[in-house]
Amino acid sequence: MLLLSSTSSTMQQITLFLSLLLSIRAQRRVIGDNSEQAISQLADIDVREERVYRRPATYLIIASKIVRPSSIYQVIVSLLGEAEPMRVKASLSRDGVEVHGADTHLNPLQSRPVLLQVPPGYNVANQYKLRIEGYSRYGGAMIFSNETALHFSDKFLSITISTNKVVFTAIHTMKIRVIMLKTDLLPYDDVADLFIIDPDGFVIRKWNSKQLNNGIMTADFQVPDFPKVGFWTIRVSAQGQIEEQRVKV
Repeated sequence: MLLLSSTSSTMQQITLFLSLLLSIRAQRRVIGDNSEQAISQLADIDVREERVYRRPATYLIIASKIVRPSSIYQVIVSLLGEAEPMRVKASLSRDGVEVHGADTHLNPLQSRPVLLQVPPGYNVANQYKLRIEGYSRYGGAMIFSNETALHFSDKFLSITISTNKVVFTAIHTMKIRVIMLKTDLLPYDDVADLFIIDPDGFVIRKWNSKQLNNGIMTADFQVPDFPKVGFWTIRVSAQGQIEEQRVKV
């Protein structure tokens, strides 16, 4: 009786397997039918008919995903061979309001940069978007439009802080030099704030709105007679961007 039960169970499993195989084959035959569906869901390949019209690519946009305040944002616009002569407009918006826009005229197989001025503003919660629109030269009808979100970064300066020593005592004078460069490697000639902070977090000395000379700021600080032992912090702040350097006292 046990042998017969095992044989019967095996026959049921074989019958179930054959029925599943037939159903899958029928499903493949239905899903792969070009007259009903363009792309096969089973083989995950493109089985569309060759006579189906596909619009060729006409343009290529290259731009940075990161936008920084008070900087030039560059967009490279290229028209491919299948495009028609058109006017391409690029615009930058902040929180839904356009802050700057520029356009250029291109012919097929041409590439040109479009420069956008990013306004000052250091709120990381601001939402920036880049919008590209293409208009026909013959009648001005819109041919394409594309919009994408950008990531805002408040770091628009390269700040280097250096001192004349690594370890200071009460008899030493701390000589500080700060070099500040913009993203285009030009010197930052605006003002910045400089702070000397002891290990407990108290501001011992500060220079407010100190003017830079060709991107360089210098300052001297006399270490107190009985300084707090530990790591002191030199902090530089420029239009919302903060950079720090620690020294041993």
